[in-house]
Amino acid sequence: MASQEDVLVSRPIKQPVSRKKQGLTPTTTQPSTGTTTPAEPASAQTTTSTGVSTGNAALAIDKSIFLRKFTENALLQVKEGNIDEYQKLIKVFSYSRTISLSADKYTEEVTPWIPALAANVSSLSITYRELVTTILYSDWITCIDERFIHRYSTLILQILSAHPTWVLQAMPALARWFVFGSRKIDDPNLVSVVHDRVHALIKQVYRTIPTCGASLANALAETCPYKTAKANIQVLFLQNALRCLEYAVGVRKDVLRMILNHVIQIDVEVQVELEELESDDEGDGEEAVTAADDEGVFQFDDEEAEGTKVPGNESGSDSESDSGSDDDDDDSDSSDDDDDEDDGLGKAKYNAKKTVAKLDAVMSTVFTWLEKHCQLDLATNEMPESTSQMFLQFLDLFITIVLPTFKSRYTQFFLFYLCAQDAQYADVFLGTMMSNVGEPVRNAQDRTSNVEKIAAASYLGSFVARARFLSKVIVRNVVGVLVQWANTYLDWQEQQQEKVVLGRSRRLSYAQAAGGTGNSLHVDFERHSVFFAVTQAVLYMFCFRWRDLAESTSGGPVNESELDNIRWCQEVEGIQRVVFSKLNPLRACSSIVAQQFSMVASQTNFMFCYSVLQQNRRKNQENDTGTSGVVASPDQVLRAELDTFFPFDPMTLPVSRNFIDGAYLEWQDVGGTADSDDDGSQQSDAENDKSDDEGDENEADVVEQMVAMSISPVIPLSAFTDRTFDDQF
Repeated sequence: MASQEDVLVSRPIKQPVSRKKQGLTPTTTQPSTGTTTPAEPASAQTTTSTGVSTGNAALAIDKSIFLRKFTENALLQVKEGNIDEYQKLIKVFSYSRTISLSADKYTEEVTPWIPALAANVSSLSITYRELVTTILYSDWITCIDERFIHRYSTLILQILSAHPTWVLQAMPALARWFVFGSRKIDDPNLVSVVHDRVHALIKQVYRTIPTCGASLANALAETCPYKTAKANIQVLFLQNALRCLEYAVGVRKDVLRMILNHVIQIDVEVQVELEELESDDEGDGEEAVTAADDEGVFQFDDEEAEGTKVPGNESGSDSESDSGSDDDDDDSDSSDDDDDEDDGLGKAKYNAKKTVAKLDAVMSTVFTWLEKHCQLDLATNEMPESTSQMFLQFLDLFITIVLPTFKSRYTQFFLFYLCAQDAQYADVFLGTMMSNVGEPVRNAQDRTSNVEKIAAASYLGSFVARARFLSKVIVRNVVGVLVQWANTYLDWQEQQQEKVVLGRSRRLSYAQAAGGTGNSLHVDFERHSVFFAVTQAVLYMFCFRWRDLAESTSGGPVNESELDNIRWCQEVEGIQRVVFSKLNPLRACSSIVAQQFSMVASQTNFMFCYSVLQQNRRKNQENDTGTSGVVASPDQVLRAELDTFFPFDPMTLPVSRNFIDGAYLEWQDVGGTADSDDDGSQQSDAENDKSDDEGDENEADVVEQMVAMSISPVIPLSAFTDRTFDDQF
């Protein structure tokens, strides 16, 4: 400890001083109870009659010895029940930027006490929690003097080295500075300086005490801002949390888990707020969301949001009613009610804009960090091992956090971005999702729920449909595997029917298991929900990637002006059997997907199934008669899920989408004629005008949504809030 003290003692010391000179300390220098801090030796503060200071090297050492002894005695007296001097010692290190004491004054007063406390650092056990906590939570890091910052940091490091148990308190105390710069009282000139100091100290602690990783991860989780915090706070925290991973690789997965959980909470909140705009009024809700989009809801700047008045709270706003008019009281009451409704909708739109802007800011921060760590190794022209490990960690977190979350709209694009960086990453992701779908016939070892299987099938279909970077071979392989899965499932169903016919089983007949003529869809869906999800994934992929599934008769690329001269790959041969099977998947799948598949399949001469859609529409109308007011069953909830879950619908966040657009496949019309429907001509002449009008309206809706590059519905589902799959079922 002697060598450390020599380093920390004041610089005026030039040479050793004799013991005789050390005896100059007056006996009147005992601490006074009337002062804020213990009194210093009088000789160290006095001046001669000529005004010349006596603060020479001898007195500097004399003062340091006094402070060391005082500190030692103060700590010893605590064990004897006397805490007066101990409380004075605590006041020395206590400092907050909000009090009148300046940083320079604090630096001047605390500097001589640092070596005194460092000499007694071995005594700072749990008994002195208040002192150590004061040292850790003081605002020392905002001081200007770099020498003081170095000495104070060294003191903290010495305390943690001597007593590693204090790391549990030290990490949160340091992590709280990650949001420095988000408040008006924070000096903008010190933001980067403070962050650099914090990371330098955490890095030293991490290297000195390798076991502190768990404490760091827990501290980040504890200090993470709540989802309602302002965007600038969220961004500052995430930037610094991700910066920790530069030197604390061992906690990367834990920190990424915390970040993904945080992002997905905001993501889900966005969906809930947008749906609430519609749930308030079914008639006006859709217009409200559309208006929000038209006004640039996804281009809303958070800084503007903070400075924008909440609708309904502006002073001096125009109003049709005048509270001071006696003649228009009745009209005023009516107008006030309308204004309240408008204000409520305005506030909801305002809140939705702020939340979307916040989500965009948070996600773009993570994307920027990913971009920095996804650089090819120029020597091998491959991704470095560290990036591959990070991808596997993201994939594992995706399965545990994102996959089970129904209302996640954008969080999954982190994995989409990573898969775009390396073909092997995409292959691993597809294999993992296929593994989650499982075998067509469930076995005793299969513990995956149908909900997880449906989600995995949805991710498979949406990913292949939207990932521009996937090769034709990969697209065909995935389609082929899923088509084979569906056909194997049909084979198994037929085998069950044969067993019934042969009298070797008492199970329901195949027609009954399949729902007979299709009049009882809810029974169908519960039994065959995974089959329907797989089929929908195949149809969805076909709509987007049919060009990769076909080729010209000459073996070259497809010429969309000559669609009569194309041939299809063998991987799609089983689709027709699936579509026309007794399970009638077109009725269970999303109506938008079913109709769009019918249009694309007919335009490309692949197959014609419009008549099936017409038949299903009539049956749905018959079954819907008299069913209003019925509480949604678990089958209906699953049905709603299959009807609405397209996880890689377009990324519409204005900043974050810049990381995705280059790898994203947008909707392309067949031959540039999306408005036409060749298969529509196959309708029977016996169909009445009402059916024709309904068909035209439905087709128009399909075209409008597909051209808009998104087929996710905006109508809210009352059966869902922000709960996950596991919470629902």
